Parts: sequence; C-alpha cells; structure tokens
Amino acid sequence: MPKKTDARVVPRSDARGALVKAEEFLAAGEAAGIAAQWNASGLGAIHAGISAADAVLAAEAGLRSASQDHGFVVRLLEANVPAFAAQQRRHLAGLLQMKNTVAYENRLVTETEARQLLDHARRFVRWARQIVDDAGV
Repeated sequence: MPKKTDARVVPRSDARGALVKAEEFLAAGEAAGIAAQWNASGLGAIHAGISAADAVLAAEAGLRSASQDHGFVVRLLEANVPAFAAQQRRHLAGLLQMKNTVAYENRLVTETEARQLLDHARRFVRWARQIVDDAGV
C-alpha cells in the first residue's frame, strides 16, 4: 500500500516538462502505430498518460507521485484536482490497467488494444494540456 511519503512536493513549473514528455510519448506511440508496431505504440500511449497525470498534479497541486503503484496517482488526482472527473478517470484507468501487460508480460499487444490505448492517451493528454495551460505554468 502506498505511503503518504509516496507524494513529493514539486515546483508547479515541473508541469510544463511533464507535459512535453507526455506529448513526446504520445507522438512516439502514434508513429509506432503507423508502423504497425503495436507493442511500442501501446507503451508510448501508457507513458503519455502517466506523464500527463504528472503534469496535471504538478500544475494543480505542486505534487508528484513517487509510488511504484500507478493507482496511487489516481488517488492523488482525485484528492487534489477538482477537474479530474469520471471521463478523465476512465481514460487514465484504461491506460494504467494495461501497464503491466504491455511492459512486462510476454503476450503481444493487439492492434485493437494499441488503438484503444492511443485513443485514451490522446484524450487524456489533450485534457492535461488544457489544465496546464489554464494554470499558466
């Protein structure tokens, strides 16, 4: 179970760098999808979502998850970001639930899974960009 110390205080300006990472991971996932590299595409999408979550937390709360449990970032967002509503939760959950499968299991990501992950990532990164821009950091 994550500890309270699994949340780190960070400068709100860290949001911009995390957003750059999210957008780069998303672009890499999109490019891998075009090349029919479904595993790389899926992992790029997942990392885009994780970085986008980091960007939102930094912009809104000056926090970053340091937990190995990626579900902890969801709890931090719920507790600290009022705009983290059901739609955003669904997109982030759709990404995080596939993290171990894509990154560590021997099974290959299907085209359908990669496309679904990219869709979640596109929507979540777009939302994160709006939050960071609105925060003015």
